[in-house]
Amino acid sequence: MWESLRGHQAQIEMFRRAIQRSRTAHAYLFVGPSGIGKKLFAHNMAQALFCERCPDADFNACGECSSCKQIQAGTHPDLLTIGCPEGKRELPIELLIGSREQRGRTGLCHELALRPMSASRRIAIIDDAETMNEASANSLLKTLEEPPPGVILFLIAPDTDPILPTIRSRCQTVRFSTLSEQDIEELLIENGDVQNEAQAKSVSQFAEGNLTTARQLLDSGLLQLKATVENCLKEFPINSLRSVKAINAVFEEIGGDTSQQRQNMRWANQFCIDFLRRTLRETADPTASDKLALMMDRCFEAEQHLKQTMSIPLCLDSLFDDLARISRTPVPV
Repeated sequence: MWESLRGHQAQIEMFRRAIQRSRTAHAYLFVGPSGIGKKLFAHNMAQALFCERCPDADFNACGECSSCKQIQAGTHPDLLTIGCPEGKRELPIELLIGSREQRGRTGLCHELALRPMSASRRIAIIDDAETMNEASANSLLKTLEEPPPGVILFLIAPDTDPILPTIRSRCQTVRFSTLSEQDIEELLIENGDVQNEAQAKSVSQFAEGNLTTARQLLDSGLLQLKATVENCLKEFPINSLRSVKAINAVFEEIGGDTSQQRQNMRWANQFCIDFLRRTLRETADPTASDKLALMMDRCFEAEQHLKQTMSIPLCLDSLFDDLARISRTPVPV
């Protein structure tokens, strides 16, 4: 079961030892970048603890018993999962303690207080825990302070900072790191996301250790954007007007809301950095090296501009104006 999860062997061994010694906590806070397997880790733990054939001490699952099949299908009655609904910015308090009319009689906290339906325990996964507002977080406190027997909660968030101290102090924090490029490549191949190793390798170098990001990069629009950016930079000196027009055409084809458009601009800038870095490694011309270094510095400035919410058209125009100027300007000795 654990072979499909890469890069988190230390966490697997930590939980294996804790379970073998019967020293598991009642609540864990899993923190780390998105797309690296935190939620999958929690699901695997639930499957290992619910498996009818493998004892808890084995910290594994057969994958064939009814409990394992229910976990895999997302229908196990004693595994409860909530998260921030699509299109919402905050995790609604109703998911935790019910609507105003049913307050305390429905919701996750109520469900956890009930007796297990088919297993010896109940397990809850709270995804997007960082989106809990103060009221939602406070509604969870009683369950964290006085958990029903056998209950285990997994809260999942990118970092501890957005989590209220009262919640953090009642959970054992487990930190997860990004995946290696090799892990990303192997997962893409094993899951059938790519056609060959070359495609997996070309995507993994941009994924920043994030499998979700790697899969996004397989989108034909982003691949077209990458090719367009590289073609613009191969033309030396760079033609600013032609480059901006070509990249904007791809942006329009990809579409998306403002947030997605900003992310696409981040990708375009990252593709610039990667192309310039590769070209810099390959060149033996000192003058060209100096220009490439200056152009990379300008791309790093663009990253900061995007974080400061500079408009996308202005960021793109000014970036390629400066890249074109640097490509034409003699570097002083």
